Amino acid sequence: MVKTRDTFNPDYAAAPGAVLKEYLQVRELSTAAFARLCGKPLDVVQGILAGDTPVDPDTAQQFERVLGLAAYVWLGIEQDYRAHLAREKGRVGAAG
Repeated sequence: MVKTRDTFNPDYAAAPGAVLKEYLQVRELSTAAFARLCGKPLDVVQGILAGDTPVDPDTAQQFERVLGLAAYVWLGIEQDYRAHLAREKGRVGAAG
């Protein structure tokens, strides 16, 4: 008898910017106000919201301080999102 292993392989991943956008909306915080609270330049926060700038460990710590969601969670969301993008890029490259 062959044992199979069930694995969960979603075909999507939440972008950190999408999660951040929800947090800001719930707290009724503007992007600029949030950037000031984090001590981050506005263009960095805007880049994260757009999916162009990754969440690094320092930024994750600042997000934790301001929003209360643990830094390791922000980094996990970032890692999952970037891995998803790499898988998608591999699929497109293999198909074409």
